[in-house]
Amino acid sequence: MRVTHLALTHFRSFSRLDLSLPIGSTVIWGDNGAGKSNLIESLYLLATSRSPYTSAEREMIDWHCPHRPAFARVVGQVLREGRVTSLEVLTAETDASTTPADFEPSPDPGMYRPATVRRKVVINGTPRQTGELLGHLNAVHFSPEEVELVAGSAERRRRFLDIALSQLDRQYVRTLRQYQRVLVQRNALLRHLRENPTVSPSQLDHWDTEAVFLGAAIVAARIRAVARLNVHLALIDGIAPGAAPIRITYLSGVDLPNPAEGDSPFVRTIDAGDTLAEDVASRLRAAFARQRTRERAAAITLVGPHRDDLLVCAGVIDQRTYGSRGQQRTAALALKIAEAGLMREVTGEPPVLLLDDVMSELDPTRRAFVEGLCADADQAIVTGTEEAVFSPAFRERSKALHLEGAAFIPMGS
Repeated sequence: MRVTHLALTHFRSFSRLDLSLPIGSTVIWGDNGAGKSNLIESLYLLATSRSPYTSAEREMIDWHCPHRPAFARVVGQVLREGRVTSLEVLTAETDASTTPADFEPSPDPGMYRPATVRRKVVINGTPRQTGELLGHLNAVHFSPEEVELVAGSAERRRRFLDIALSQLDRQYVRTLRQYQRVLVQRNALLRHLRENPTVSPSQLDHWDTEAVFLGAAIVAARIRAVARLNVHLALIDGIAPGAAPIRITYLSGVDLPNPAEGDSPFVRTIDAGDTLAEDVASRLRAAFARQRTRERAAAITLVGPHRDDLLVCAGVIDQRTYGSRGQQRTAALALKIAEAGLMREVTGEPPVLLLDDVMSELDPTRRAFVEGLCADADQAIVTGTEEAVFSPAFRERSKALHLEGAAFIPMGS
């Protein structure tokens, strides 16, 4: 699996870019602000439909775009199993029906900035729902900020699981979105019940049923993924001499079962007769019943997959609480390697590796380990501020591109 060609129009700092990408490793180097992270972001957007750096879609549109409404377009050609698929993500300050052909140049780009931003996904020339983008291109992203995967909030770790699972199972992302909508409705009803004490709490029964069914499917998929990720974590060797092995545990406000790692293959989100999901549903249902009085007082849903977490340990030591910054970075890197292993296990193909200025944060041992990972991948896009951060052997077997001012310049210039 690899991206053969990338085209950007008014995306971040790129007014226009047409770039052919080879098989194997590509090293993109340039000064800070040259546009390296923007390029990595565009590839990750094609894989996941979201940015690894921001939740504000407007930030991806070039502020100097001469068109009104302004837009940003990312187009990639993906070669997978001998077939080429064209993926396009259009982000525009306009309604969803507008196409770039409708845009007219504006004489003063600084005068207009609408509040609404819409997105359109096009696959092989046909408009599709955003969720249909997932699964065509699998990618694993790593940057220095990924240390927050271990050191940061529970939300960051939930997102790690959700993004990995969404790339492997479109049903998972549909289930997750349905659960989020149910959660909004249930929380609104809890607020109404708190403000109106005479209203019967039995009105929650419908939303409890929906939240239990959807939440159980999400949690079952997550704990199966955790079991498989632990298998891949156990296979990692050489990331840091003498380092204790990394292991993760799924944490929940509900006492949940954990499948045995050896006999727990990856399973799609909702399968008929899924005994694990049925077990989780039973426990969630009981938890909702126990928490109903507290939830009515707090006017918020207190149990469910939206509040779960991952415990990341090196040996028996909790890395979020007791790990040094270097140990947390090593743990985060191990989780990303395991994510790539899980994707390869499920799809039969290695994902594209997107490594954004990672080498500068690693010591020589970890740097050599990452270079070895890139050598094993069908395609790896690696950025850095200078060529010297890469070993001579790695530079020799990689294509090198020099990026300056959001434009590629000939090597040696």
